[in-house]
Amino acid sequence: MKCKTFLMAGMMFLAVSLFACQPSDSSVQQSVNEKLTATPGVSAEVKEGVVTLSGEVPDEAAKMAAEDAVKGVSGVKAVTNNIMVQAAVPPPPPPAAADTTMKKDSGTVK
Repeated sequence: MKCKTFLMAGMMFLAVSLFACQPSDSSVQQSVNEKLTATPGVSAEVKEGVVTLSGEVPDEAAKMAAEDAVKGVSGVKAVTNNIMVQAAVPPPPPPAAADTTMKKDSGTVK
């Protein structure tokens, strides 16, 4: 009976120790923010180890780079990527070529 009690106490201690080793959301938030300094326009929120990314980036590559950077942070359990990719702005039309042809007067000469 004593052996069973000690075994249960040992398992409880192990479970509490493993849970206590999890980094806090605030420390994960700090690490995530450091990783995101290379991606301007992106912010993150951490809740129970789940990181939610938001903001706007110029292209899909920047969106994926931000997600990949955050996935490697210790304590991150999952990433929800809500980053929006900016719509491509079409280039302005080329300037109109100057009309260099001479215009004839349609009137009659007297």
